[in-house]
Amino acid sequence: MASIFKRKRKGPYLIAYFDHKGLRHEKSARTTDKATAERIASKLESDVALRREGIIDVTADRLAVERRRPFAEHVEDFLANLRAKNVTEKQIKLIKSRVNRIIENAGIESLKMLTPHRIQTAIGEIRSAGVSAQTCTHFVRAIKKFTRWLLRDGRISTDPILHLKTENAEKDRRYVRRALTDEVFSRLVQAAQRGPLRLGISGADRAVVYQIAAGTGLRVVELKSLMPSSFDPDANPPTITVEAAYSKRRRRDTQPIRPDLAEHLKTWLQGKAIAEPVLALPDKTARMIHLDLRPARAAWIKETTDRKERRSRRKLDFLKTVNDSGGVCDFHSLRHGYISDLIAGGASVKAAQELARHSSPTLTIGRYAHTRLHDLTRALDALPPVNVIEKNEDFVEVRANGTYNDRPNMIVNSSNYPPQNPQQLRRVSEQKRASQCENPTLKDVLPALVQPRSSARVSDVMRNETTPCNKATGRTRTDNLRFTKPHSRLCKSTLLRIYEPAAECRGAVPARSQEPLVQFLSLARTWPRIQPVVRSVRLIIARTTTCLRRDAST
Repeated sequence: MASIFKRKRKGPYLIAYFDHKGLRHEKSARTTDKATAERIASKLESDVALRREGIIDVTADRLAVERRRPFAEHVEDFLANLRAKNVTEKQIKLIKSRVNRIIENAGIESLKMLTPHRIQTAIGEIRSAGVSAQTCTHFVRAIKKFTRWLLRDGRISTDPILHLKTENAEKDRRYVRRALTDEVFSRLVQAAQRGPLRLGISGADRAVVYQIAAGTGLRVVELKSLMPSSFDPDANPPTITVEAAYSKRRRRDTQPIRPDLAEHLKTWLQGKAIAEPVLALPDKTARMIHLDLRPARAAWIKETTDRKERRSRRKLDFLKTVNDSGGVCDFHSLRHGYISDLIAGGASVKAAQELARHSSPTLTIGRYAHTRLHDLTRALDALPPVNVIEKNEDFVEVRANGTYNDRPNMIVNSSNYPPQNPQQLRRVSEQKRASQCENPTLKDVLPALVQPRSSARVSDVMRNETTPCNKATGRTRTDNLRFTKPHSRLCKSTLLRIYEPAAECRGAVPARSQEPLVQFLSLARTWPRIQPVVRSVRLIIARTTTCLRRDAST
């Protein structure tokens, strides 16, 4: 039960009561009138009873209290949560600047003003100021990270910008890293070894840093955390361990390394303090690698004594910080090169993802794996050889008539294409039956083919299955109306010119049989120049053969 009292004689009344959870609270009634204080205490007590019975939603009360708080307090609580999770101060400062800029552009003063329209308008203003699509994506990720924390902490009931989408960064990418080639990396390490102290780190240590980064793919923060105890060069395989507090995915990562790198690190680690980090990397690691690239390029230009060659080398982008295609070389390029070499070396997607310590293979292959020209050339070796087929006696040219292929002037071997329709199947069966009997050769029957016994022309001769067609003058009606082509005139020289190459390409020698003739017809069926007359030739040969058989029997 609520009670009222005074601590000072002339002060306001105080109300003491227990909430629905059983916790005691004291609240000022802000009045010196006892009756008014009693009514306020009664109201508090009745509200507690309603909350205890579930009539008043406790969550709604809490959300109402959070909505009345200034927005800056929520931001500070969010940043404090990031510090408790061991996020670096550099990252916290970057997230704070992005969130505050969006809040200022959107004019948000409390949580109830946090709407998708306001956030999208603020992002649009940042984009119109000349910021790239990738930078706008970082702004969206920062504000969405803040709203997700608000939801998890119970300060909002739903995430208002859950479905806010980011812009495609690929269509406006202004900073593109490139992976270092083997020659560029070798010259970079040599320049660092010969170089003086730069940014507080010696040349020998810089060379080792480049070798570790290119051999493990570790990030800058992970490299800074390495202690002598993190290296195990005598293990099988040798490894480098990154503690969970410094790993980006907050896990204890054990990264395998090559034996040659392990032997080099074993010598380098001698004399290092056990309780101190072995790599004192500067904050601006990109500047460090740029300072080593410049002497490496200068040494490469001075290698030749020919002035003309030197002038041509100065025009090239070899060992430049930014090449002609816009590819930038910074410290993170060593990680890109590590993953690119894994993919180029034939590592599976799963193995590359595990070594890169990525959550998704899309990030490993799509963002970090750079394909070089010689990698593409090596991939082409898996393709079957492309044989250039020249026109010779073994191959014939097929016209696009819908029989075998729909591309004109395609070179194919006629023996590889069996008959495709019922008419062709009937012709093949007739050829097989005809090859079993003794008949004159083509040269013997050519006079009869060129000069028929009757005065009718070759085009007037019809197949047994055909019927006269009055609508198509000079044509014949076949089983398939598509083959209503006019027949051409034949002569002895034309048939000899066609038959002799056909016999030679099939390896056939004319003999007293019909087999060379059948071979000639099977080849000639696909030749474009005599294709309209092949069917007439077959009819004439069939009728001539019948006549010769009848004459021989009599």
